[in-house]
Amino acid sequence: MLAVPVTLSTISVLAIAYAFLSVAVGRQRGVANVSLGLGSESVAIGRESTASPLLVAVRRHAQFAEYVPISILLLLLLEISHAHRIALMVLAAMLMASRLAMAAGLGRDTPNPLRTAGNLLQWGMILASSVYGMVLAVLAG
Repeated sequence: MLAVPVTLSTISVLAIAYAFLSVAVGRQRGVANVSLGLGSESVAIGRESTASPLLVAVRRHAQFAEYVPISILLLLLLEISHAHRIALMVLAAMLMASRLAMAAGLGRDTPNPLRTAGNLLQWGMILASSVYGMVLAVLAG
């Protein structure tokens, strides 16, 4: 029997997504003929749809790399600490939904409900996991 099935399932799905995001950056680098960096691009709020495909791909990948590791560690530690399985599955679903919403929302003009939802889900998942973890730690003595 797996010791941490929720975390294993979540990281497995997200690792596949990470691989696809990595490949997308590589492909856009080839199209843009850019080896390192993004060139001199930056995009103003409300003009996100004018961003190059390379910039959007790099930001999707970076957003993933910024948030997934700490989120997975939180899930793993909660699961090892015998957190309620339903709570773990809700937190894992929040993480995966946040990543999907952010990936779909990047490159769209503001106001952007997908990007807003992605951020709120991600931040909510991290805060809820952290509070839950602190409660479990206090209860464990």
